[in-house]
Amino acid sequence: MRTITNLFLLNLAISDLLLGVLCMPFTLIGALLRDFVFGAVMCKLLPFLQACSVSVGVWTLVAISVERYYAICHPLRSLRWQTLNHAYKLILFIWIGSIICMAPIAALSQLQPTRQGNQKCRENWSSLKCEKAYNLFLDAILLVIPLLVMAVTYSLITITLCKGMKTEKSIRSNGVNAVNVYVNLRGRSSTRSSCKNSFCPYSSRQQLQQNWSQDSNSPIIGSRKLTTGLRKSNAERSLLNKRRVVKMLFAVVLEFFICWTPLYVINTIALFDSTVVYKSIGYTGISFFQLLAYTSSCCNPITYCFMNFGFRKSFLNLFKCMKTSNHSTTTGSGINLETKWTNRLSEPACN
Repeated sequence: MRTITNLFLLNLAISDLLLGVLCMPFTLIGALLRDFVFGAVMCKLLPFLQACSVSVGVWTLVAISVERYYAICHPLRSLRWQTLNHAYKLILFIWIGSIICMAPIAALSQLQPTRQGNQKCRENWSSLKCEKAYNLFLDAILLVIPLLVMAVTYSLITITLCKGMKTEKSIRSNGVNAVNVYVNLRGRSSTRSSCKNSFCPYSSRQQLQQNWSQDSNSPIIGSRKLTTGLRKSNAERSLLNKRRVVKMLFAVVLEFFICWTPLYVINTIALFDSTVVYKSIGYTGISFFQLLAYTSSCCNPITYCFMNFGFRKSFLNLFKCMKTSNHSTTTGSGINLETKWTNRLSEPACN
């Protein structure tokens, strides 16, 4: 499980946990009270950490899409740089870049009074042009560019997988029409040729099939038929796996687009004319789209982890190990030894 992709998933999990801890509770309390009650220090810290966690999560998804693109479309070229050391450096670069890009939020966030006599935590910009420019910059680096990169990489991956599926289908269909080796065990000399329809040395294709069926009971021909059946089952399994990958890739892009696009669009419109947003959507609608964006953190573990068979298997094996360990420590010495050896023989090894 210690692969490059899973290392990115670990970083994604950390950013999602930060988003859940730092965004959801404080946003919910602020929406219920309509007042920021956490003080001036938290006013600077919370928005900054929230923005950093969002940025880290988004660009980790981009890194995963690029890593998958090179692994599937250019596997030989990716061997040079797809190492754990390179992945650690890229994750460090994502965190440093996110901190730098979100630094103005920490510097300019202040408590401001509201009309109801409460307080709100907002950025205090020197001019409206600077505020608009910075928010448009965030729209570009957190939505537009990541969405384009993910759409392009996953589209190219889908095209590559579809070409592979077409190739496998053609190989399977042509495998019935071509015979590379024909072994005759009845005293005649064996022939080795590539026969297709009119180029066969036999008078008809039916005669070739008849001769093949007559010799199918021999051990050599039987083993070849068994090998052909295994190859066919492996090809079918490969096609099913590729179809699942294509569906998951579409789900990833669609999930990201649905969860994050409404909030960024609303924030951009509110930046130019806030009255339109509050009149058409209202405060409740804005809170709903904020929660919709946060649900992306809840969808990521399902999409990237639990839809992965290897992750599910390792996840279940981990709890089997914990259950085995707890059972061993609570039983006697003789039963303890027997339990350990029984579990070693009956269950997969756990690290």
